Amino acid sequence: MPLFLLVLIKLYSNMRNFITTCFFLIPIIIWSQAPKEVVDASNPLSKGLNAYQIFRIKPNVLDMQNIVNYTTSKWFIRGSIDYNKIHSGGLNYGASSFLVSRLFKFSPDNELWKVQIGVGAIVSDSKLNGFSGGISFVGVQSYKKWKFVELFTYQINNTIEAQYGVYYKISKNGLWEVRSHPRMLFNLDTGKNEIPAGVGVGKTILGKSFTTYVFCEPEYDFVANDYLIYTGVKVIF
Repeated sequence: MPLFLLVLIKLYSNMRNFITTCFFLIPIIIWSQAPKEVVDASNPLSKGLNAYQIFRIKPNVLDMQNIVNYTTSKWFIRGSIDYNKIHSGGLNYGASSFLVSRLFKFSPDNELWKVQIGVGAIVSDSKLNGFSGGISFVGVQSYKKWKFVELFTYQINNTIEAQYGVYYKISKNGLWEVRSHPRMLFNLDTGKNEIPAGVGVGKTILGKSFTTYVFCEPEYDFVANDYLIYTGVKVIF
C-alpha cells in the first residue's frame, strides 16, 4: 500500500480530517489561478502549486514529511503530514498541520534585492502534543546568487518550529546550489529539542510539464549527538 494511504488511514479525529482535507483540496481548487513565471525551485514561496517528499534518515528511525504549498502574490498556504518508521517496525503517525500566511513584498523595483515576508496562523495535531494553534512567520530574501529563507511557528502548546536556510548558486545556469537549511524543533515544556546543522547541495531539473528540485544535506544534531541525512524532492507544477 502506498505510504500516503497508510498515513491518511491514521488521521481518524475531526481535526486531523480537517487538516488533511485542507492539505489536499485547497491547493487543487485554486491551482488554476496561479500565474506562470520563472521558477526559483528552492524558494518555498515560488508562485503556484508544489509538493515535497522529505526524508530525515537517522541512526534508528526514518522521519518522513509530505508538504503541499500553494502561493499567490498575496497568500502562502502550506499543509504538511509528518510520519516515521522505526527501522525494524512499521509506519507511525507523527503530526499534521495547516498554515496560512499573508504575504508582503518589499523593494519590488530593486533588481538586486528581493524581499518577501508573510505573517499568519497555524493549526496542528500531534501524536505527542495534541491539538494546537499559533502564529507563523515566513520570509525569503534574495540577492544575486544568494538566498535566505525563514519559517518560524509558535503554538500555544509551547512548541516551536524554526527553519533558517542559506542558499548560494554555484553554476552559471543557476541549477546547482550549495545549501544549509536545517529544521529545528523545540518543546518548551518537556525540553525535547532537535537542533541540527549541516551543508549540502541542491539541483534543479527542468521539464516540459513541471520542474523538479532534489537535494541532499548531511547534518549533525547537537542535542541527540548524532548524524542524520536530510534529503528529498520537490515537484513544482
